[in-house]
Amino acid sequence: MDLKQLYEMGGDVHVTVRLEDLRQWHRELTAAVPSPLVSPALPQTGELYTRKQTIALLGIDSSTLWRWAKSGYLVPVEYGGQRRYRVADVQQILKGGRHDR
Repeated sequence: MDLKQLYEMGGDVHVTVRLEDLRQWHRELTAAVPSPLVSPALPQTGELYTRKQTIALLGIDSSTLWRWAKSGYLVPVEYGGQRRYRVADVQQILKGGRHDR
């Protein structure tokens, strides 16, 4: 009977592992897994602000930022699974110019 079967049966299982065995398992596991993905490169337009940074700089509410994104006034960039905003776009709005895309 293996550990999975014991677990499925609801058995109260305790496992003792020596530290060196755990280290060896870690080495084997990390050797088997491909190296971490490289973060996507920043857009060529420059750096990006987070949502919180953008809200603070523009002095707006998060609902305004959402509305601007929906209307295309300030288009977010997907970066690392999060929405970011181009520094140049935010600076243009701060200068009073509307961002056109």
